[in-house]
Amino acid sequence: MINKISVFLSEGIGSKLNSSDNEKAVYAYSIEVLLSLLLNLIILFVTAYLLNKKLELLIFIIFFSGLRIFAGGYHAKTHVECMLLSFSIFVISALCGTYLKQYGETVLVLGIIFSIFMVFWLAPSETENKPLNKNEKKKYKTISRIIVVVLSLAAVILYYLRAETGYIYITGVVAMVIESVSLLKK
Repeated sequence: MINKISVFLSEGIGSKLNSSDNEKAVYAYSIEVLLSLLLNLIILFVTAYLLNKKLELLIFIIFFSGLRIFAGGYHAKTHVECMLLSFSIFVISALCGTYLKQYGETVLVLGIIFSIFMVFWLAPSETENKPLNKNEKKKYKTISRIIVVVLSLAAVILYYLRAETGYIYITGVVAMVIESVSLLKK
């Protein structure tokens, strides 16, 4: 569905701009990515609103996506699979902050250790759509290592601020752990 809409819109744009077929294909892909992202975000925002987990969504996006941009990991083969995975991962991460409160310190320590280990060992993880050359691998490895350490420190700070922020640090750590597991994508 998203693909058909993207092709339709790219044909219209391409016709108005007198674009070649290759340019129309680029428009279609770009529109497809944007529509998929927009729909995914709408689903996540509605879910966060319904679950009353709006702050958790912000933390989830920062911890999961912040690391994923440079570390890489599993990529769904379809837009529907991507949306279902994003939805599921967000709900799991957000609800862990509610249901794992009594294990908060354990989740914090083990989650940080696991995430740092996985990122230092496996990142960056390439995909078919985003192959990396030698220089990019080195750059992404360094950046993803810095990001996982910074996010770990942020989780520790949120832990010490839990009187004001609640247990959102658990949401962040769980999101980081799930992203770290996705590095095993094969």
